[in-house]
Amino acid sequence: MFLFTTPPAPPAPSPAGSGQPAPVIDAIRRGADATGAGFDYLLKTAQRESALDPAAKARTSSATGLFQFIEQTWLSLVRDEGAKYGLGDYAKAVQTGADGRAVVPDADARREILALRNDPKAAATMAGELALKNREFLQQQLGRDPTEGELYIAHVLGAQGASRLVDQARNNPTSSAAAAFPDAAAANRGLFFDKSGRARGAAEVYAVLASSHSASPAVPAPVAPPQENAAAPAALAQSIARGDGPVMHGLFRTEGPRGPVSDAVARLWVVGGNGPQRSAEPALRFFPRGENAAMASVQPPAASPAAPSGPTLPEPPRRPDGLASPTPEGAGSRKGARQPLDLSRFMTWRSS
Repeated sequence: MFLFTTPPAPPAPSPAGSGQPAPVIDAIRRGADATGAGFDYLLKTAQRESALDPAAKARTSSATGLFQFIEQTWLSLVRDEGAKYGLGDYAKAVQTGADGRAVVPDADARREILALRNDPKAAATMAGELALKNREFLQQQLGRDPTEGELYIAHVLGAQGASRLVDQARNNPTSSAAAAFPDAAAANRGLFFDKSGRARGAAEVYAVLASSHSASPAVPAPVAPPQENAAAPAALAQSIARGDGPVMHGLFRTEGPRGPVSDAVARLWVVGGNGPQRSAEPALRFFPRGENAAMASVQPPAASPAAPSGPTLPEPPRRPDGLASPTPEGAGSRKGARQPLDLSRFMTWRSS
């Protein structure tokens, strides 16, 4: 039945050694489908952030869950996007403070909303929404589509932080990234400092953050076909027009010159003809073309100079000398050559 239908894609297997149940992968896929974010991107981000552990908790910050959302980012996402995914009551509970930060006056509601970070489905959905927001912001700042690595940088540093790091890595790659992002460096020391304690430059931090994600743009440019492939259709059309196209094409044509289908056949034709490569061995000549030897010696007329140019048909192979018309015994016959059987010797004629 798969000849005429497209089978559904099989569920993605859990990464080797992760020990995570299939529902975690399925929740990430549903989050990608619901938001339009890339499944591969969300899966790589969850692997990098929590090793696909919904209960993961950072020791140096409030980051929690599959995608390690800090409290402020999560509350803002629930406030702005929660109503689209059945979290309308929680979205109404989140308010915007005088300083622009998201706050939840009710302590119980706040605790419930933050606990949703451990729900794989809710976390994946909010991660998809965050990716779309970050992509839109970076498109405006960079003047192009961000790479998946840059989207992940925005997940860690925020969209504005990612834009700043990209600019710093391009214009001042060896400058200390920890100096530019002190809060992020304090919470993620392993990203901003190497094992010896040396502060990494902006380009190094960019590379470390983007290493687990594809470096290709989110919308890749179309790939131009190779030059030889691009010229193939034109060459084929010219060959067909000349009548010397592929063998299979000749099966469906009745006009135009014809030639041997392979080098082996061409050699047979040359060996059997009257050209300079004609073999002297009768055994290498095939297909007698007449009933008397005189016909075999007739040479074709020379081609007229005014004749149109193009491939000429080779002559049929000449008849072997041993099979020529019978001659009287001893009259020019080769020693040991066999003569055609004369059936008249075995026939009795009765006169009327």
